[in-house]
Amino acid sequence: MGTLEVLSSTSVNSNGKSPILTPQNNHNGWVNPEDLPPIPQCIAQQDQSIWLSTMTKCTSKRCTSHFGLICTHHQWLTELSCLSLGFSPDVIKAYLPHCSRSVLAKAQLSLWIRNVTGRTWLVHVGDANGLQNLSPASLAEGYAVVDVIYKAPPCLTNSNSASSMEAFQHVVASCSFTSTAQHTGNAARPWEYSQPLQSMIALDSETVGYDLTRHSIRYGDYFDKQCFCGAFTIDVKKEPCSGTGTIDLTKERLWMNATCGPTSLPHNWTEGLKTTEFAYIPIQDWHWPRCAPDMPEQVTGLTGQCATDACELDSSGYCRVIRAVDRACFCRDISYDSCGGSCHLFETRIDYIQWLHDLCGNVRDWHGLPDNWRRLAATTTLDMIPWQWSLEPSNDSSLAPIGSVEATKICAKTEWKLGSLAMVNIATLLSAFLGRRTGLHRIARGFLWHPEPEYWFCTGILIAALQLLANWLNAVLVQNTLGYEDVPVIQLMLLWCTMPRLTWLATLLLCEQPSKAMNFSPAASSMFAEAILQLSSLYYMMMTVNYGREHNFYLEDMERLERAPPAKSMYAGAFLWHIAAILAFVSLMALFNQYWTLLEDKRAHQWADKSKSLEEALRSEGGYYTAYGTLPIEGQNNRLPQKAFVRLYTVSIIGMLFLWIAQWLFWSGFIGLSLEEYVFTHILGSN
Repeated sequence: MGTLEVLSSTSVNSNGKSPILTPQNNHNGWVNPEDLPPIPQCIAQQDQSIWLSTMTKCTSKRCTSHFGLICTHHQWLTELSCLSLGFSPDVIKAYLPHCSRSVLAKAQLSLWIRNVTGRTWLVHVGDANGLQNLSPASLAEGYAVVDVIYKAPPCLTNSNSASSMEAFQHVVASCSFTSTAQHTGNAARPWEYSQPLQSMIALDSETVGYDLTRHSIRYGDYFDKQCFCGAFTIDVKKEPCSGTGTIDLTKERLWMNATCGPTSLPHNWTEGLKTTEFAYIPIQDWHWPRCAPDMPEQVTGLTGQCATDACELDSSGYCRVIRAVDRACFCRDISYDSCGGSCHLFETRIDYIQWLHDLCGNVRDWHGLPDNWRRLAATTTLDMIPWQWSLEPSNDSSLAPIGSVEATKICAKTEWKLGSLAMVNIATLLSAFLGRRTGLHRIARGFLWHPEPEYWFCTGILIAALQLLANWLNAVLVQNTLGYEDVPVIQLMLLWCTMPRLTWLATLLLCEQPSKAMNFSPAASSMFAEAILQLSSLYYMMMTVNYGREHNFYLEDMERLERAPPAKSMYAGAFLWHIAAILAFVSLMALFNQYWTLLEDKRAHQWADKSKSLEEALRSEGGYYTAYGTLPIEGQNNRLPQKAFVRLYTVSIIGMLFLWIAQWLFWSGFIGLSLEEYVFTHILGSN
């Protein structure tokens, strides 16, 4: 590389022609050595003794100035005709193998011979054909910047060619060229005769220039790839970097492949490469799944344990060493069960599985995903249920195996579950109907419109408390059943509060009486109890709507729920429940406010009537009794609050009807989802 290191910036342009040397001073065929063209690059890189000897033989001290017969000035001159004969094909033949490596170097030598000797061939007639008309296509394999040798590992750049034992650096130098021809010494005086050495010496040499192709490239130093690859080979059985580490071997193979192609390497050269194309992941490109905060330290610490140096290919295919994570090392110590928490819950689970599959799915001998990972990588029916507990037996050895025929027979069918809801509603309806037929007439005969708030308020609380107590006792019984110990009692009790009840129809039957025989207190108690139960169901209804909002179940016409029609029913029911509850609450508040105002007016009239009656009684005792009018004022005041309450009652019935419809949708969807999840998980999953 000594020649490359002394390249200067001085350039000499070439027009591609081969003019005969025209020295500044021609003394009858003898010229000054400094008028000769500088030594070609490929000659300067070889043993120059024969070349210099030829030049010396044609150089002698000549008289260049006379005064009469006396010579007044002697000068060392070179005879052109001697050079023409001296640089015979035999002399050139010894230098040609090295100069023929690169077409540009051979063209430069041909140009020098033509300029000095006038010969148009080198060793054999016709061997210089085409060298005067080069083009970029003449460099068949192209060229590379000399700086790419710094991308090769030292074990390669310090090695020798397997075929010629020539040093790597020397081969690159022999194939090098510059953007334009440049001088490496004294351009004004390329040759000189040394009297102490009694020989011609070269004071300058000229690099090969790309301008020989009649084209230009960016300023710099380059080398001919075809030239290099033809002169430098590696032993495929004992590569230069085979014993210095995997990263150096990778750099060596990538460098040789980018420069000379895969034919210069073993047939299995891609095996074991430390590249970032797949086996190694750049640190800057590494990403964690969304559930990373819930990953244990032994998983998050794998990136540090598996970090190493790897090669990232640049645009030319050479290695750029960066820090990366060994994919095989990381995947060896991770599986689906390595992480829990949010990594197993719905969308973060889907993201986690997709991350694992993309990261390790193609790693040899990795089986870290469960058998049903494709189902887990999509939205499951269990994901569509907002709460994380389920009413099913645990996998206890004392029970029938989950998924077995016995276990399947124990579980009620969907028709029976929905039928039980219908039976509960029918029972509510029958109780109200029988109460209406038997006891209501007897009670109503002795009362007109006297709704006492204390009575229906306390009764409503009592009815709701009994219902909640029943739900709680049932939940406790479920929890005490073998296999259901993990069922949360309060959660189950509140869930049962969302069951549809025919309270609206029962209330309607209780109040379907002639106006003179009405007692609205039972209906008011029933409505107040239902309001308490509906308020208790608010927890699960809000949870369902909020869960659906967070997971976009309500957007784009519930497209995410296409594969599960029951889920559509459940989320539509919860949404309808909120709408009905809000509208009913607003309407009731407005009507109740109106009713309460009328009720206050009624009470005021009653007090006025009592005061008037007392005054009349006192007058009658004293003989002064006077009565005005024929209709009792109390009857007129009584009709106003009764009319307001009828409106309140009507709105309540309609609100309860819509709430009942919403709860039916909610529960029919929930039961359907529970059945689908049970069948897939415990029956299909066990086969």
